[in-house]
Amino acid sequence: MSACGLLGTRYEQLNGRILHEIHDKPLSHTVVVALWKGTETSNNVDKQVCYHVESTLSDDKGHFFIPDWREPGSFRHLKNKAVHIYAFHKHYRTSELTSHLITKKNYLYYLAKPRKIEDENKARIARLSYLQQLVGKTTCDLKGPSRANLQPLFRKIIEEAESIAVTDVDRKVVQKLKGWLAFVKVEEK
Repeated sequence: MSACGLLGTRYEQLNGRILHEIHDKPLSHTVVVALWKGTETSNNVDKQVCYHVESTLSDDKGHFFIPDWREPGSFRHLKNKAVHIYAFHKHYRTSELTSHLITKKNYLYYLAKPRKIEDENKARIARLSYLQQLVGKTTCDLKGPSRANLQPLFRKIIEEAESIAVTDVDRKVVQKLKGWLAFVKVEEK
């Protein structure tokens, strides 16, 4: 049996660009995270699992790339495999893209800004809620060193949350977010 037969799917490098949705201006230094996910069936129940994470920053012109990666053969049994891309830039919203949508001509666009809310309290609460949801969408339960690639994203999210926290409730949200940062740290052996 050859060693190649033991390897799983090979994912080509993914290219994209982060742009302001309204102005088409590039958003540089945006954290971009790629999560490899697939569906695992156990006892006739499908569960989505995350099995690899990569992260990068967009350059001065908003371009980013996720390097190619070959999964180990232990993930060959997963169905519906795709790379899910998320990006984070302070004060912006993102949408999830999958590797099926990202090509050299298909860029990831940001909304210009979140929907304007006149009431500052409601705006702050909405943003903190959004930051929590983004962490929830990108949390990867895998074991191993690639989970640590979520650290740049989580740090930026926490940095923004700390900058807008005003009340004790806000500060509790920040503490919960910091707990996720501790989760993605990989302990050295």
